Amino acid sequence: MKNEILSVLKKLKTRWKNPGAMEIGNPYQNLVAVMLSARTRDEQVLKLMPGFFKVFPTVAKLAKATTKQIEGKINAIGMFRQKAKNLKKMAEQVVGKYGGKIPSTMDELVKLSGVGRKTASAVLVASFNTPAIAVDTHVHRVTNRLGWVKTKTPEKTEAALLKLIPRAWYKTVNRVFVKHGRYVCIGSPRCWACPVRDLCAFKHKNLTAPKNAQEILADIDRREKDLEQLREQAV
Repeated sequence: MKNEILSVLKKLKTRWKNPGAMEIGNPYQNLVAVMLSARTRDEQVLKLMPGFFKVFPTVAKLAKATTKQIEGKINAIGMFRQKAKNLKKMAEQVVGKYGGKIPSTMDELVKLSGVGRKTASAVLVASFNTPAIAVDTHVHRVTNRLGWVKTKTPEKTEAALLKLIPRAWYKTVNRVFVKHGRYVCIGSPRCWACPVRDLCAFKHKNLTAPKNAQEILADIDRREKDLEQLREQAV
């Protein structure tokens, strides 16, 4: 099983070479981006980032802002009111308890307002080079289809993967499976375009490429290129 897991991760790392979409800037910028990305398209969040960080360049500036001021910079995305409340409280906690420095451990991060294990794991990987597995709906879906886990929730998937995957490969999991789940292993999977289909336990593989397969593949490459450009311009 271990050899199969490593084969899949290596192949997908070759296919999806770019960093995670929210892997931007310093720990403060990275944390804000990941918090805003919950249930929101990455492209929408990244488009907001330059304007947001121009007004709130540091966590101290964010802590002093009003919730309304924060809302005004993020109201183009879903759940912006709740996210604004969480951002303000998080900033106040970081300034008050950690001297304005984003904490670098799981235990400390999950104590911040609006930060769960998924968000904390993403920040640990991107900002502190700490092995962790951030499990979102994509990671949950793809690893279940592969047959690596049989879990009902992302939380249980994370716990299972932490035991299953070699620690040296923790950081690769979210980076490749989020992209793979967004473009290929979608609700109705494009198994015909999957480089690891021969290592996948999914029983209902869709192996017949549609007539517009080349258009679909070109669109995937275009979307990934556009996303990477937005990521590089975010801060």
